[in-house]
Parts: sequence; structure tokens; C-alpha cells
Amino acid sequence: MVLLDNAGDALTLATNGAFSFAAPVAFNTAYAVTVGTQPLWQNCSVSNGSGTATADVNSVQVTCIEAQAQVSTLAGSAAPGFADDTGNAARFNSPDGIAVDPSGNVYVADFNNNRIRKITPAGVVTTWAGSGTAGFADDTGTAAQFNGPWGIAVDLSGNVYVAENINHKIRKITPVGVVTTLAGSGTAGSADGPGGTAQFNYPSGLAIDASGNVYVADDHMIRKITPNGVVSTLAGTTTSGSTDGAGLVARFNWPYSLTVDTSGNVYVADTWNHAIRKITPAGVVARFAGTGTAGSADGTSSNAQFSFPSSVAVDTSGNVYVSELGNHAIRKITPAGVVTKLAGSGTAGLADGIGTTAQFNNPWDVKLDAGDNLYVATDNAIRKITPVR
Repeated sequence: MVLLDNAGDALTLATNGAFSFAAPVAFNTAYAVTVGTQPLWQNCSVSNGSGTATADVNSVQVTCIEAQAQVSTLAGSAAPGFADDTGNAARFNSPDGIAVDPSGNVYVADFNNNRIRKITPAGVVTTWAGSGTAGFADDTGTAAQFNGPWGIAVDLSGNVYVAENINHKIRKITPVGVVTTLAGSGTAGSADGPGGTAQFNYPSGLAIDASGNVYVADDHMIRKITPNGVVSTLAGTTTSGSTDGAGLVARFNWPYSLTVDTSGNVYVADTWNHAIRKITPAGVVARFAGTGTAGSADGTSSNAQFSFPSSVAVDTSGNVYVSELGNHAIRKITPAGVVTKLAGSGTAGLADGIGTTAQFNNPWDVKLDAGDNLYVATDNAIRKITPVR
């Protein structure tokens, strides 16, 4: 956080403890300490922040508490369908994946509509690509065809990547809407290799690192695609399990989604293992949170419980957010491994509100924008979660 003295002298604090400003206050003159900026999910306030300096001032205190989560609906409703419109008038049909570009536009893998949709920050929904007819065609915009688009990710250049669950392919959409195939032969399998010779088996979640590598949750494996389309297996095999270890020694059980942090660590929603796993850049897999038994218990990483975690996202501070199908909730894991519920009552529904008064129905995907606000694909709507200030 950043504190200001008399709206000028700025002091950045990263840890708890005593603090002092660089510029001294002249004897018998006023001081006024205020909060300049604060972490997104904290509310910070200053006590004894103003007065006249007649001696060293040591009574100023800053207190920060966890901010509550405000859940709203960006677009869509509980009713399935197809309609390009604004806000609640728009319709989706099982939106499974979402991604947010640097400008705050949300891209949606609209699974049953076989389309890629785009939502502006104002909630205006349009069709970005896909004719709506299940099939396969590389083309431009609505002339292209998809079959079961699930995972979706967007890179810093505005290219959108789509994991096609039924076509067993990874597609790429340029900023002008040209759809091509990045990798995948279209035949279910697990073969590594370049472009169209590689094989996927019902790929689901996608993530992109800072170098443009695409990571895919595929079958019981985590695959990696280089920017030029070469596919390799980062961790796991076609055999399910829950083993930690390096590379092909590790085992997953239908991981649905994944995300990459700024250091290149991959976090995986290991859905049927009810756990969050972490893969280092060297390919070493370890359990990050969850006991492996379905439940809803908060706590530290080793004793917290999840129920069918479907997606993960990591913010700029290293907090990991988890969407849960079984608990109809969004959970938060701090860098220290403390798990809490951020939003969701635990009862399936579509209700906006604060924290646990809000309701989700099978939240499939969770993503962050550049400001670390959260977006959730749930039921047939796209929700947004922001801190209450």
C-alpha cells in the first residue's frame, strides 16, 4: 500500500511494522496521513492521522482488513439461449470458459452455441467467431466453425486461443477474427509433436505464459504448446491418479483448468482429485491446497477441502482463486496457503450480492482482469466480482 503525508510525500509499505516518511515535517506545522493506494482485496484506514507536529509523531496507525466481495451480473441470465444484446438481455448456453484482454473485454467460449462471444466492459455482447453450427472450419469471424469450445485464453497481442473439447483441437483467433488451427489432428489421442500431428483428448482449460506458450488441461495431463505450435507433455499421463512428482511421474484426475503466474508456475484445478496442484517451471508437481477428499472446509492448504474445483486464477500478489462446482462458490488461497470463501452461499442459484449472500450455479471458470477484478462463467451468465470499498 501507499501512504501520503499532506497529499504529497508518498511512502510504500510492503510489510507490517513501524514506518516513517522521507520528508520531515517542520516543527509546529500540520501533518495529514492518508491512504493513497491499497491492495485490491483490502480496506485500509488511518488512525490519528492528522495533527500538529510539536515532537516526534508515533501515534499514527494503519489498519487493513479483508474487503468483501461484491458480485454482479455482467451479461446473461439463468435462461439458456442465444442473443447478442446488452447485459441481462444477452443469452448464452453453457458458457464454460472465459478470458479477459488488457482492455477489459471478456471473451466467452459458449459451449452449446459453438460460438466465441465478446463482452465489452459496458456489457455489450457480440459474436466474435463461429457460425453456431457444430463443425470444423478455419475461416474469419462467423464463417468459422467450432464444436464444443471450452477453454479460452487471450495473449498480450489480443490473439484468442480456444480449446475445442469435441474437435480435439486448439484454435487461434487473430485480433481481426481470422480463425486457424494451432495444434491438434482432430483425432482423440495423446501424441506430442508439431501442429496438426499432435493429438489431444477432450482438451478443456487453457492458459498462456509471458513467452506466449499455451498450456492445456487435457485428459489426465498438462500439455504445453510453443508459439510455433509444437506440443509436448509437461506433466501427467493418460492414467489417472494423484501422485506428486516430476513430469510423467505425476498423476492427475481430470484436471479441468489451469493458470500461470508471473514466475512460470502452473496452478491446476485437479477437479476429480478435489485439489489444487502446482507445477514448477521444471515440471515438478506438488499439492498446493486440498486434502483430496470432497468438502468445503476452510483452513490452511493441507487441511482445507474443495469439491470439484473447476478453475483457478492467480493475481499479481500471488493469491489463487478457485471456482468450485460442488460447493457453488469462489474460494481464495493466500500465498501463505490460507483458504477462505470469497463469495457464494453454497446453494445453487443466480443471485447478486455481497460475499456469501451471492449465489452461483456450477461456476465453471474464473478469470482476472488487469486490475485483479474477477469474472466467473456460471450457469448461463457471466458474473463480475469486485471489492466493496
